[in-house]
Amino acid sequence: MTDLFSPARFGAIELANRIVMSSLTRNRAGTGNVPTPLMAEYYRQRASAGLILTEATPICEAGHGYPRTPGIHAPEQVAGWKRVTDAVHGAGGKIALQLWHVGRISHPDLQPGGILPVAPSAIRPAGQTYTGAAMKEFGTPRALETAELQGLVETYARAARNALEAGFDGVEVQAGNGYLLDQFLRSSTNRRTDAYGGSRENRARLLLEVMEAGCREIGHDRVGL
Repeated sequence: MTDLFSPARFGAIELANRIVMSSLTRNRAGTGNVPTPLMAEYYRQRASAGLILTEATPICEAGHGYPRTPGIHAPEQVAGWKRVTDAVHGAGGKIALQLWHVGRISHPDLQPGGILPVAPSAIRPAGQTYTGAAMKEFGTPRALETAELQGLVETYARAARNALEAGFDGVEVQAGNGYLLDQFLRSSTNRRTDAYGGSRENRARLLLEVMEAGCREIGHDRVGL
């Protein structure tokens, strides 16, 4: 009979058991949002899980919404994550990277050049965020132009490719919790009138394009949602 400790296979990834460690944002990246030796040790200590899902990891500079979250968009970050995956694999584990863009859940203080965060529509979220120095009110984001969305899809694909370069066994697309892809899915945050808004099919279009691009880039058997 199958039990929790039986081997399993998730697509191309062979797991020693059926225990999956879920993502947890920890704010322990270093300068330049580069993964640190402390992070490598943290994940190595948990390598007995069948599969580790990393903390959510921004795909680009504009995808950050919290201080000291590790990215996957710069060479130094890829190199930092390689130390993490080497540690996990050295301990016999498997690890997948969660791809993240926070969308409107950010602040200009956390954005490159102090620009506005982006979103499907210019709707201000309620509440505050921590910028690294203080709690500040969310502002009204900038609505993404239709012409920008294919570039965003390609940014997800490039992040998936970077993840494999960093030694990850696969990726998981973060499409929940009120972040960018979830903002497109929900009628409360998506008031667009183009092909990415209105009907449920249109609101799901960006997520489906992101998934297709990731599968094309690294293989459908290494991409989760």
